[in-house]
Amino acid sequence: MKPSLLLAAILVTLTAIVSADQTINYPEDKPIFSISFPDGWKVETGDDSVSASSADELVNMELIALEADALGEALDLAKESLSEELKGIKWDGEAEKGELNGMSVAFLNANVTLEGVKMAVNCCVFAPKKADTFFMLFNIVPLEALEKHGEDVGKVINSVKGK
Repeated sequence: MKPSLLLAAILVTLTAIVSADQTINYPEDKPIFSISFPDGWKVETGDDSVSASSADELVNMELIALEADALGEALDLAKESLSEELKGIKWDGEAEKGELNGMSVAFLNANVTLEGVKMAVNCCVFAPKKADTFFMLFNIVPLEALEKHGEDVGKVINSVKGK
């Protein structure tokens, strides 16, 4: 099984046994969802995004709002944005759609090599029920770090809850 597919399977099936410690309401002025990150992670919030990285900086996660009218359009925007940012990205098939914590969600997986390091790229596009916007949460993890950080990444994804 491809490492990115394995990570996607882990992320979808993980249940958060230990809760993450830093909860962010986004956007801050009129929250449409909350997300939690493990204690010790560096978290920065901006007007249009939330960025987080593990203490060892092997995992980088970014949360960005997408201006789209439908999930399909939001997925296209997410793929386009990541393809522009990560030259040479290779997508692993079509998006897997489902529901997480009462929100529609689609998962995209990819691989890319950055500065000679093979990386797994995972992207979730969420559609909160009480919002008129979509948002994407993506992470970039060296393939070698999946074993160490896969559980934390899964907890972060499973922590996303619509307001």
